[in-house]
Amino acid sequence: MFDNPFYNFPIDRILEELGCKKGGKDMYFSPFREESEASLHIDREKNLWYDHGSGLGGTNVQLIMLARHCSQKEAYSFIASIDPTLSASKSVPDKKKNSEIISVREIRSGYLLRYLERRKIPVELARVYCKEVIVRNNERGQNFTLVGFENNAGGYALKSPGGLKSTSRAGITTVNIEGKRSVVPTTDNVSIFEGFFDFLSWLVLQSATVPSCDTIVLNSVNNLNKAEAYIKSHSKAMCFLDNDQAGRKALESVRRMIPDNGIKDMSCLYDKYKDLNEMLQSSRGYDLDKSLSRKI
Repeated sequence: MFDNPFYNFPIDRILEELGCKKGGKDMYFSPFREESEASLHIDREKNLWYDHGSGLGGTNVQLIMLARHCSQKEAYSFIASIDPTLSASKSVPDKKKNSEIISVREIRSGYLLRYLERRKIPVELARVYCKEVIVRNNERGQNFTLVGFENNAGGYALKSPGGLKSTSRAGITTVNIEGKRSVVPTTDNVSIFEGFFDFLSWLVLQSATVPSCDTIVLNSVNNLNKAEAYIKSHSKAMCFLDNDQAGRKALESVRRMIPDNGIKDMSCLYDKYKDLNEMLQSSRGYDLDKSLSRKI
């Protein structure tokens, strides 16, 4: 089960509160559409769900977010309204952390601005999707300033000019065609990136600030299983994964998720480089005097 008590709240009780009727053992009528036969299955032991009609699945909190079109915080409030013993303060385990986020703000540190310039990501684009995150290492008594990219779990994928990589809470990031984080699919196609600098690099190469189709940033290939339901809700995918063993293994896993040759391996565009951003860095990059367009 999960460390977060909200994610342990029984999923069948949530379905009942959403007005979903039972349709058999561990089956419920989906809250996403009218249907004559129950298509949503729950795993009581793992407290997870899978909707066969849409190909979506996940945690109880994600179910609420999808059904009520709300944020994670609002989903917590919905659960707390069912069980008043839960509160937002209990959403994080009560234990001493080695590190914690003490500040999140717009990117403004010269240290990070130079880092973005070196990686050939325009500041105006980075500010759309990223934040400047200051992390306190309690064990060492030091603060670190990093570029943070928010994920669907409410945490951040973090990177610094010194090569430090970490995450405040592991998770994928899904972005819709309006450039907003959303777990609701909006297109038939999906682009899959391993890291957020690759995602930003693709936007730079397209002279765009929003993607032309749904996008998943894994933030680590270890998060691929968390993206499976979202990937399966699309008929085609473009994969921008790293040119290494882990990237190739992830690509084969994605191929099993979408049948009928619906996968396009985009690594051929940067086959001489480790990833898309490395290729961008070796190129002329973007024109500092040219404003990025809003559309591809």
